[in-house]
Amino acid sequence: MDCKSTSKIVCVVTILFGAFLLVTLNIREKKFDLPSSRTYNVPQVAAELQASDIIYHTRNNDRNYIPAVNEEFKTIFFFIGKCAASEWKRMFVRLMGSPKWCARWIHKKEVNGLKWLDEYSIEEAQQMMTDPEWTRAVFVRNPKDRALSAFLDKAVSHSDNFAKQVCKTYGGKGHDLQACLDHHLEFGFFLQNITTTLPENVHWMTIYDQIDAKWWPYINYVGYMENLSEHAEDFLRSIVSDIDGVSAWDRCGKTGWSSDERNCEAKGTSPFLVKQDKRHETDAHDKLREYYTPELEIFAEDRYAKDLDNPYFEFSSVELFPHTQDS
Repeated sequence: MDCKSTSKIVCVVTILFGAFLLVTLNIREKKFDLPSSRTYNVPQVAAELQASDIIYHTRNNDRNYIPAVNEEFKTIFFFIGKCAASEWKRMFVRLMGSPKWCARWIHKKEVNGLKWLDEYSIEEAQQMMTDPEWTRAVFVRNPKDRALSAFLDKAVSHSDNFAKQVCKTYGGKGHDLQACLDHHLEFGFFLQNITTTLPENVHWMTIYDQIDAKWWPYINYVGYMENLSEHAEDFLRSIVSDIDGVSAWDRCGKTGWSSDERNCEAKGTSPFLVKQDKRHETDAHDKLREYYTPELEIFAEDRYAKDLDNPYFEFSSVELFPHTQDS
């Protein structure tokens, strides 16, 4: 633009507006192509970490809620059930150089050896949760897929354990134990009864409720299960060692993985999460119409409303049945 033929004010405004449009379009295009984000709007008044916060408060179920910390890569990672949590734990154990990345009981703290946010003082954890140089990451999944995957994995593939453990807990809460034993292989019973009676089970708990609302604005990397291998690579390329400047992708991600996550001797030659772990694979997305009915889809949308309607997740639309509008 020739600023000589226009007033300086109009010229500056026009240039700034053009730059704004260009940046906006680029951001939108990036989100469309790769729905993961490391930009966020931090509140003007920083959140304050409390000992009672979900992300910091120690619970008996140590598989849930509290994120792992990797100081070398300045990363805090939140493990979500049925969002490749087992594989991500193996990755972070391997990043530490530990041979236990392929151990059987990878979720147990004494096995994985990971460092957790609650092991730091409140002041240290507060700094890591608000420092823009740190990456705070989570991988999420459309709840319709995730609920079905939990059912197929836990209630169907591990039916005996489910009956002994989950149904026992279900009955202990005053519900009909025999009904659970008789009907837990039915997706409708699982979705409408089990997930509502035992809402804090790590495998089907609402993702949004696993991080305090005040901390979601600080999660600056959100990856999606529907693009798992691509987003895993993008995320691992984005975190870099403070020691040698090597990315996590180059360190452990681009090769050395196979579909047998427990075979330490057969590391394989595939990149991380390209060959999905066969022990947890359920192909839930391809089976949605086989298990959902219009009524169950509406129930799931209501049950997982917080995951489907919040400013932090950008799931692709999954509408299995056209919803009839009330007249």
